[in-house]
Parts: sequence; C-alpha cells; structure tokens
Amino acid sequence: MANKNIEWKSGICGICPAGCWIEAGIENGKLVDIRADKTHPLGMICRRGEHAPEIIYSEHRLKYPMKRVGPKGTHKFERISWDEAYDIIVDNLNRIKEESGPEALSVYTGRGAFELSLCDMYQPKGVAVSSASSILFPFGSPNTMGVGALCYVSFAMIAPDVTLGRMLINMYTDMENAGMLVVWGANPATDSPPLDMYRLEAAAQRGCDIVVIDPRHTETAKRTGAEWIPIRPGTDGALALSLIEVIIDEDLYDEPFVENWTQGFDELVTYTQHFRPEAAEKITGVPAEKIRDLARRIAGATGAAPVMYTGLEYSNSGIQAIRAVLTLFAISGHLDTAGGIGLSMNGQHFPINRSCNQENPNLARAAARDKFPLYSDYRGESHASGLVDAVLHGEPYPIRGLIVHGASLLTSWPQTSVWRETLSKLDFMVTIDRQLTADSAYADIVLPATTMFEIDSYMVYGPIFRLREKLIEPVGEARNDYLIMAGLAQRLGYGHLYPQSEEELIHFALQGSGYSLEDIRAAGGRVKLPTPMMEYKKWEKGRLRADGQPGFETPSGKFEIWSSKLEEYGYEPLPKYTEPVEGPLAAPHLTGDYPLVFNSGARPHTDFRSQHHGIKGLNKDNPEPTVEINWEDARERGIKQGDLVEVRTPRGSVPFRARISQDIVRGAIEANMGGGTPVGPKAWREWNVNELTDLGNYDEISGFPVYKALLCDVIKIEDGDARVRSRLSRAENVCGVPVTLNGNGRSGNKHRIYLDNNATTAVDPRVREAMLPYLEQMYGNPSSIHGTGRDAREAVDRARRQIARLINARPRRVIFTGGGSEADNLALKGAAFALRNRGRHIITTQIEHPAILQSAAFLERQGFDVSYLPVNDEGLVEPDSLQKALREDTLLVSVMMANNETGAIQPIKELARLAREHGARF
Repeated sequence: MANKNIEWKSGICGICPAGCWIEAGIENGKLVDIRADKTHPLGMICRRGEHAPEIIYSEHRLKYPMKRVGPKGTHKFERISWDEAYDIIVDNLNRIKEESGPEALSVYTGRGAFELSLCDMYQPKGVAVSSASSILFPFGSPNTMGVGALCYVSFAMIAPDVTLGRMLINMYTDMENAGMLVVWGANPATDSPPLDMYRLEAAAQRGCDIVVIDPRHTETAKRTGAEWIPIRPGTDGALALSLIEVIIDEDLYDEPFVENWTQGFDELVTYTQHFRPEAAEKITGVPAEKIRDLARRIAGATGAAPVMYTGLEYSNSGIQAIRAVLTLFAISGHLDTAGGIGLSMNGQHFPINRSCNQENPNLARAAARDKFPLYSDYRGESHASGLVDAVLHGEPYPIRGLIVHGASLLTSWPQTSVWRETLSKLDFMVTIDRQLTADSAYADIVLPATTMFEIDSYMVYGPIFRLREKLIEPVGEARNDYLIMAGLAQRLGYGHLYPQSEEELIHFALQGSGYSLEDIRAAGGRVKLPTPMMEYKKWEKGRLRADGQPGFETPSGKFEIWSSKLEEYGYEPLPKYTEPVEGPLAAPHLTGDYPLVFNSGARPHTDFRSQHHGIKGLNKDNPEPTVEINWEDARERGIKQGDLVEVRTPRGSVPFRARISQDIVRGAIEANMGGGTPVGPKAWREWNVNELTDLGNYDEISGFPVYKALLCDVIKIEDGDARVRSRLSRAENVCGVPVTLNGNGRSGNKHRIYLDNNATTAVDPRVREAMLPYLEQMYGNPSSIHGTGRDAREAVDRARRQIARLINARPRRVIFTGGGSEADNLALKGAAFALRNRGRHIITTQIEHPAILQSAAFLERQGFDVSYLPVNDEGLVEPDSLQKALREDTLLVSVMMANNETGAIQPIKELARLAREHGARF
C-alpha cells in the first residue's frame, strides 16, 4: 500500500551525469523512493538509479571535510571545518608554487566530476568538450588532466574529427530509420542511461537486421535477438578493413561519394588487399564467408549504422580501428543518410555561455605533451599518464601536489602498484568525492561533495534546457562540486572569474541564449529551441564547413581516409591495423604461459566502475569480482562454475570468482574491473584487475591503455560452494523490461505502415486498369511498323494529346521521359542552355530533389550563377526571399511544389507571379 506521507516531485536523477527524468518520493525532507517520469521520453531509470535512496544515505557517505591523522596508505582522518580545510589547501598550494613553480601542481578529474555546470564552467578555453578542470590555470599551472586520457576522447573526438571533421557531440546514430544496425564493441543494455537499449529493442521489433560484433554474447544481443559475431579481442580494425576489401572488390561502394568526396581511397584499395576474408579469418576468428555476408548486407541495407561507444578504444590501434569502421559505413553510402551515421544540423544544441573558461597558461609545458601531442591539442590538457614520470622521476619536471576530483586513479589506471607509489610520493594531495576512494588513502585533505539530488543546476539535451532543481538538502556539510571549486578560486585570489553561487551560475550559463532564468521558471523549468529541418548529405550543400562551402571540415575539405592531421603529427595517415603487441600472433613467446586473451571493462548493472560497491542492495547480486571464461577453456583447466580462480598476466595475479559461459568467444576471458575500493565486500576491496594490466602498453596516438587485448591464464585455486554456484547461475537482474525476440530481425512477417506517399505512391487502381492492356496484350514497340507497334504508337499519341489538353499546350511540346529525375535534368538544363543569351542566373531552393541540385551544380560548372533560397521553420520558401534574389539576368526559377521528404507545399502561385513579373521562366 502506498505511503500517503510521500510527496512526489519531478526532477532529474542525481546518481550519474546522464540526467534521466525521474519522480522522487520525498518524506520528511528525505528522498525515500524514486521512479521514472513516464510523461516524457527522457523519463527512465537504471538499476543503480533505483537504489538512489541507499546511495544518498549510505553509511559510507562523506559528510564533513577531514584531514589526515594516520600514515599515508591508510584511511585515518579526523573531522575539520570547511575554513580549516581551505586554509590547509591554499597554504600548501602556495608553498609548492613558491618552491617549485605552479607547474608542480595538478588537478585530475573523473566521472564523479561530470556534472554539467562543472564541465561547462571549468573546461579549458577553446576545447570542444572536456571534463578537465581549468581551476589551476589562473594559478599558473598547465597541468589539468583526467579520465579523458583513458575514455571517450579517441572514439568521440579524435577519430571522427581527423576523418570527417566532426565529433560525437555533432553526430548521431539514426536507429529509428535504419534497416541494419551493427552493435560493435558496445553493450547498451548496461548503459547509464539505457536509452540506446530501448531504441535497439524498438528497432528489433520492427524487423531491423541487428548484428552484434563482440567477444561476448551480450545482454544486448540476447534482448534484441541479434546475430552474434564473436571476434578475438583487439582485432576489430582488421575485421573492418576486411569488410571494406569485400565492398571494394565486389564494387558495392558509393562511387560518386568516393570519387568526389574522399581522400586516400586509392591507397586504401591497395592496403586492404592484405585483409581478404581468408586472411582476416586467421586474425579475427570470424569465418571468411561470414565476413563476405556481413559486407554485402551492410552495402545493401536501406540505411545501416554502427552502434558503438568506447569499446574499440582499448587496443594498440584503437583510433585507427574506429576510423576504419567510420570509413566502412561512409563508402557504403551510409554517411548522413536516413538510417545511417547522422551528422547533426547546426543550431540543434542549446547554447551555454562558457566565457569564464580559462586558457591553459602554457600548453607546451603540459605533462606528457611531448609523448601525446595530438591528445593534448584536442583537450588543452596534460595526458594523465605523464603524472607517473613527473612524480617519480621529475620528468619533464616534478609534480608535487595533486587534487583528485570525483576519480579513482588506483582503480582505473593500469599497474596499480606504480600508481600507489606515485600517490605516496606526492607532497600534498586532496580528494573530493561522495565517499572515500582508494586514492583517499594518500590524501591529506578529503572534501565531501553532494550528489546531484542536492544541488540547483541545469541539464542540456540537444535543444532542450532543463533546470536541475534541488530535491533534498545536502547531507551533512557536503557541498556542490561546482561551489567547492569556486570557493577554492576565491581563496586563491581569482574567484571573480567564476560565478560564486548556484543562482548566479545559472544566470551566467543562460547569457546569450535568449532566455533568462525567470523565463525558464515561467515555462515550467524547461524550454526547447526550435530546430532546423533535417537535411542529408550536408557536405554537398555547404552545411558542414564554417565557411559555408561544400565539403567536410577537414584540411582537404573531403572525408579523409588518408588523414592530413594524423600525417602532420607524424602518425600513420591510413586507418591501418596494428596487431596487439601482447597478443597471440605478435607475442607467441608468451602464449605458453599465457594462452588466453585478457579482456576487461564490461559493465555490470550493479556498479559503475569503482562506484557503489558499498551499496548492499546492489552488491548482494555481485559480491565478488568475476571472470567470465568459455566453458571449453574452463573444462580444460578443471574449472567449474563458482570456483575461486586466479587470473595471471606477466604483471601479476589477482583472484576472481569463475563464471562459466558459452557466451564468450573461446580463448578469451572477461574480468570485472572496479575492485580495490576501500568500501564494500572484502573481495571488491582486495581484487583489483588493474594489478594485471600494463601502463606501458597503449595506443600510440591517444595514449589510451590496452585493457582488452593482453595475454593471461586462469588457474583454479579452490572449489566453489553450492551457494556461490547457485548465485552465479542465476541470470543477473537487469534494468528495464527485457524483450527477447526469436531469431534475427531479418526474418519473420512485418506489418508495414507506409508514410512516404509524398515521395512515391501505390498505383491508382484506375491507372492500373488503363495500363493493363499495354502491359499484357498491346505491348508493341511504338517505333515498329507492324500492327501491334502501330497500336502502341496510337496509345502514346493519344496520351500526349490528353496531357496537352490538360495543361493547355500543344501536343508536340509534350515530351515523355523515363522518370522524374530525367525530366528535371531535361527541363533545367534545356531551359538554361536555350535561354542563356538572356542571362545566366538561375534560382532554386536548398531543399530540391537531388536531380535539381545536381543539375544546378553542373550548370554552375558551365558558368551559370545559381542562387539557393533558404526555407523557414515550416519548410516553406518565403516570397520575399525570392523577390530579393531576382535579378535582371535571372532566366529561370525552379521550385518543387511539394517536398518529397517534408510534405511542405510551396506557395507556387505567388512565387510564379514574382518570376513572371521579372521576365523569368518558372
């Protein structure tokens, strides 16, 4: 029975930065229940979010500032005031700056510092997107760094930008219109939020062909009934190149796009000869015929797109593998088309004022910039891996002080022992979080941060701006992450650079948007900008480049298979494949002791990396880190479900609980990450997978560590008991409602709803009846002299006369063509060349059929001047815009009456009148 004392408030989930819309149950000022807001598509909740009350009021929650009273390496602290904490921090920062220079200080940010206003206000100036903090830039330090050095940047920034001049923030996967979706190295079922999982399930239900390429038969594959293509971890680039080779070899690529809009295709053709399917099979484990089948399906699909996130980043050729996948879908005709890889229209993001962003005072001095210059330039920051050399070896100079904000270096970076030594050698360290972290063991000061349920801020979802309204008061003396940093800036002498209260922050963020905070509140707490009408193949229309010219925002203006930027930085310009350096083919000398391929990083529903292990409602289903191993590999090692095992690599060994499965490719394992935290069950506190990984093994371009293509073995330690076996045999609870389909979406009957009659309609029954005699009996050639031919000729002439009467023309003026595109070409080019003595100016619109736009482009190359009229928010040409465009030398105006994509019907009568008044044909 529902508790009548609970007050339900609409709000935004505060467990992670995703911003799902929820309703919070509040009782006596405390959040006691939570549910998805079902009134909006953004209303959803994951399993972690369902445990929000337990997370907010956890026994492990930090409530007060603390200072160290025990030796480093322990979690012994005593409570202090905020004033004392700030005084200690400021005194130490100033001391280190005076002794060693400002560059001896650094700040590291992680996922716990992803709250949107925190990122917006503190990111380095001039950077497209970043969670790094510029808080020490005015202090003189160039050293901001963070989790971007091991997540997101390769996939979402560098790879797409050096290839097509776009980043993930301006791209999307058009799942709703795709005929085929390839989920590649991702498992949206465990996403936070699980929005893409819901979209995939909807696609599966409508019959979309879904393929999952992954070493694991994931929950996503099962819930969508997708075809699973197992692959050896780290070889995705080789598979992508092999698919490209098939598409090229069988002439399945988009020839006009390749010839006119790509750079490096000829070099790609030569290189992919090394990846014929039979060769790729030996590398990837994917059968040659399956590679050919998949390539043909991608090329032949009516809209196909990859569904990816960061999974491909963690190999020695992570960036190049992602570039190979982008190239595969682009040359197959699926770039910026319906159902393909979408490129967002300009003006689709709510504008946030970030004028308080500070510029890196000396990027050239940033740690590890000499090692990873491209990464450093994209992010305006140091590469976090450089912290080790700076602290332990003084290279390029000593770093002595560190602020860790919402992060855990010891559980996220490879070779924990190296990082343990690094943190222990720091002179001064601060951690800011909601609970003690592994890093806190080496902190001098610990500051308590709020959850996002306890703050006033905002969220942006494309064109939507919504206030994040405080649902509960802060727990203890915890403070808003943003205000903690603003307070530090104030005490360091430059607080005037940043808003100093939550309300001031929101007012500041809205400056220049056209809305005030009062406007937002009056609108119910959220507003949505009007968005422009979608256009496809924007590179043809000047919609991608800042200068308005056709092409891509790349140095060549083309889709760069051969990347000019990578070449400029001294990297391989083609998306070439690098065999994992610690893999069975490149390191056969290791396979005797380490015959299995190590994989780590897959997300469960019960935590997020090292977060939430102390939450009993979550960890009861996953109280120990597990290693998933193929049942045949387990049988060979005498390992049974639930056995305690040890995973060994050349770096060391870590215990895990064995999960035996047929859902992982033979020869590979998947080990849970996130262990090593100071809270939670004993196993999660002690079993840290990153004791096994290698800090010196990384992608040479991004510096991202290799987490998914190392070598290992699994050794049994002791039998598991019946209780453990029972727990591991149960299916893991999932968020949302699982939907499992029988078989792949390609098969089965589909109920079709056709909503494209504006483009092509079914034949009218009366037309069909009139045409049947000429399709069945009177099918002669009208040019033939026999009777059947003469009957056909009479039918054509009769039709010509009927059409002439309909449009008040002479029959000989009526010309039959093979279709609309031919007719458009004939009309536009014919009129232009016939009337060129009267002028060389033509007017059309930006939303015409390609038959008109391409004809217009052809005429421009012949010396004609073409004006392209814009349309308003309703897709209509304003007569005033035509009036302004008309000139004395305008010979022709071409405007489609009804748009084949939007259905907008143009004001033809008014447009035609204006054209005639100026002596132009219409």
